[in-house]
Amino acid sequence: MRQAIFTLLLLCVLCIHLQAQPVFTPRNMALGGGGSTYLTDFHANFYNPANLMIRDKEGTFTVGAGSGGFLLDGSRNYADINAQIENSRDYIDTYDPQFGAFPESERADLLSNNYPGNTLISDQRTQYQATLLGLNWQLRDKAFSIAIRTRTASNYRTGKGWYSDRFENVNGLPPTLERSLVHRYQRLHEISVGYAESFQFLTNLTSRLDNFVIGIAPKLVLGGSYLNADWSNFYENNEGAIRHIESFSYDASGDFGAATTSYSNGISLDAANTQFGSDNYFDLNGYGAGLDVGITYLLTLGNDLSAVRPGQQPTQKSLRLSFSMTDIGLISYNTDEISYSSNLDTSSVSSVPSTFADTYFTGAKGQYINFIQEFGSQNPFQSISPEQNTFSTLLPMALHGGVLLEINRIKLMGDLSIGLTNSAFNSPRAISSAGIEIRPLSFLPLRGGIQFKAQRPEFVSLGFALETRYWDLSVAAQFTPESFSSQPIVTGASVAALQFHF
Repeated sequence: MRQAIFTLLLLCVLCIHLQAQPVFTPRNMALGGGGSTYLTDFHANFYNPANLMIRDKEGTFTVGAGSGGFLLDGSRNYADINAQIENSRDYIDTYDPQFGAFPESERADLLSNNYPGNTLISDQRTQYQATLLGLNWQLRDKAFSIAIRTRTASNYRTGKGWYSDRFENVNGLPPTLERSLVHRYQRLHEISVGYAESFQFLTNLTSRLDNFVIGIAPKLVLGGSYLNADWSNFYENNEGAIRHIESFSYDASGDFGAATTSYSNGISLDAANTQFGSDNYFDLNGYGAGLDVGITYLLTLGNDLSAVRPGQQPTQKSLRLSFSMTDIGLISYNTDEISYSSNLDTSSVSSVPSTFADTYFTGAKGQYINFIQEFGSQNPFQSISPEQNTFSTLLPMALHGGVLLEINRIKLMGDLSIGLTNSAFNSPRAISSAGIEIRPLSFLPLRGGIQFKAQRPEFVSLGFALETRYWDLSVAAQFTPESFSSQPIVTGASVAALQFHF
């Protein structure tokens, strides 16, 4: 028991780097973004389907719709909630040249806020998703579920050299001026069918009552808009000799592909960006399949008999250990597809670019080419010939592990995840989160959590729910930690419409 609690505390303090969270619900958002041990309804299809067998409330059948969330890890934020909502819209809409422009007096703030310490490339992300419909049904030794979800992610990374001409030393490397520009955007629609089963022959691993559960959730994946643009572009100053090092790769489909094709054919950017319409959210540009799998080991404590009475008695005192792998699979894009590619090239130059951006790069649709054309000293779209062939890409695969300690009305949990692909939804870096749930009243869970980025707090999360025997309603929000000294800055929100339990 002491070893299990130590493991829990270790996970809670293993704060490495925030990149993404696989599911947006008000329950796990409020708890810091984790959920590999916590989520037990149909949302578990997308995080750890083994949890479908864990019963945390009365009833064996659950149905719900309308759960969704939004997260803005933007280049700038506003304390005024109306201004922040307007700010969020500008990150996901088609690029407007008027948005993001800043006066020269704000350049120092931009650099300090987006490039702390020795950071040479900013790393921001916008995500939103909704579970349109879900249901799950628990039997004594197995559980079934179905869930329909749509999700969108935009990850944008901008080199510091777009805003400053200062060469900087990092990790003993030659002084570098970083002008890389990366934008990854992906929209996925998923229909998932989950199944979990209790494996009694793997129980009795300890002298306590336990239960070992395996879950699997195959899914059909339909692809919407897609962009993977990666321009590695930097300068090194080695004792006065300046080298320019660059490579370029670009794959696009859907409205991104159509706009890029129009631009490559000589159409103006303003005209090309009309391809980004507001009525093409559910346009299908790719087809694929995926799989989410997981295992959960439930060890009950004290007089809790739920491990030997699955599907009959809700858990109240337990220790849960979970491991899962999500988004195993791939998707093929075959609509308006276009690709650019160039190998790594190194050349000697006499000077560095003298034009610097006076606009935030926000990852808005159509901004990538516009940003390069306006502020770049060279344009890879004009020096490389495009190809138009069907291409495939892996889903945002990731590994997750977590531990949860539940004692009556208190739950304490920690999660650790590692991305296995470089996509709009994640990257190959570790993620950590920690959260706590307290019930001052049996129907009123209060939740709090924290996420970290670059070993410092990134978001603080809060949420609550109203839970009755037959229905529940949950809400959550994320804030920047430093904002509590003044007016809070909301950077994420999630809400779940009524879920019903029978």
